[in-house]
Amino acid sequence: MNRQQAEELLTRYIQGTASDAERALVDRWYESEAAQKKLDDGRFFEHLNAELWAGTLQKAGLPQPVRRKIFPIYRVAAAAAVLLLLSAGAMFYLNNKKAAPAPVETASAQPQIVPGSNKAILTLGNGDQISLTDAADGELARQGDIRISKTKDGQLLYEPENGDAGGTAKRNTISTPRGGQYRIDLPDGTRVWLNAASSLVFPASFAGLQERSVELTGEAYFEVAKDAAKPFKVISNAQTVEVLGTHFNVNAYNDEPDIKTTLLEGAVRVNGSMLRPGQQSVLLNGRLSIRNAETEMETAWKNGEFIFNGQDFKTVMRTISRWYDVDVVYEYDPKPFRIGGEVSRSRSIAEVLKMLEVTGGVKFKLEGRKIKVIR
Repeated sequence: MNRQQAEELLTRYIQGTASDAERALVDRWYESEAAQKKLDDGRFFEHLNAELWAGTLQKAGLPQPVRRKIFPIYRVAAAAAVLLLLSAGAMFYLNNKKAAPAPVETASAQPQIVPGSNKAILTLGNGDQISLTDAADGELARQGDIRISKTKDGQLLYEPENGDAGGTAKRNTISTPRGGQYRIDLPDGTRVWLNAASSLVFPASFAGLQERSVELTGEAYFEVAKDAAKPFKVISNAQTVEVLGTHFNVNAYNDEPDIKTTLLEGAVRVNGSMLRPGQQSVLLNGRLSIRNAETEMETAWKNGEFIFNGQDFKTVMRTISRWYDVDVVYEYDPKPFRIGGEVSRSRSIAEVLKMLEVTGGVKFKLEGRKIKVIR
């Protein structure tokens, strides 16, 4: 069964036109393979039982697919699970459908809700604030020997003059709102990408300081410039990440239960524990654990994508809330389930919600800047 056949099967299942054998295929697979699996400490199903799946196909009178590596995923709706099993990669079913999805229910006089974009406020050491959203390209300010400018591609640039000698250690802050993101080049050459609803506090110059220290709230991706004489530290809540030169992501939102640090290159020390590339530390209730990470998923936001690989539904909704600058209201407490799939962050909120409706079996209603989760 190829991808087209799987999509056609899923369409018939959703529309209620599938044959008894086809419905049995979907239902038996879910009941026998997915529903009976136990979740193992937050990890995904690493393999599905290929023999059981092949037997289910045979009973349903349908051709057996070519075996392939299966993208791991938690429980999602049965129909979506079949598509994810048979397709290459985990993508929301409607992401590639030719037919447009039915619209999410909306209230009258609905304001336009658009995806996030480059938005940020820069607060200088003297308290002056600059809206980077509205500021013209070019030089914005000077602090000591540091020239602060905005580039044509919407990037904040700190450039030391005179070799970074005699600069200023006054603390600056760049903050992104919900629905915003921004990239900044610090005076030492370190590059930082800020996700929505995040802030970074940093000195205008590292000259004369024994270490390079910044403070993060929210989420950021770092490409740290190497300087063996001056370690780089990222401080967030009860966590300190120490590096010399490396690429890593820190997720430290105040409304999330834990702080996750994911290492892509180099080496970092998190609260005294070393990480290797491909590992992730999780700080939860004062306890630090280390596990293998799916780095593509953790840094997808930086590349303009949502990738969900087993996140629980409410975590996904918090992510959507920050990016689209909307509030989520639960009219009831839905039964816990997990989401798998990927979609561009440039998609409209209605499209993203419709995809979640299909994969998770939930319903939404848009009212103003509120997403209501309804029965």
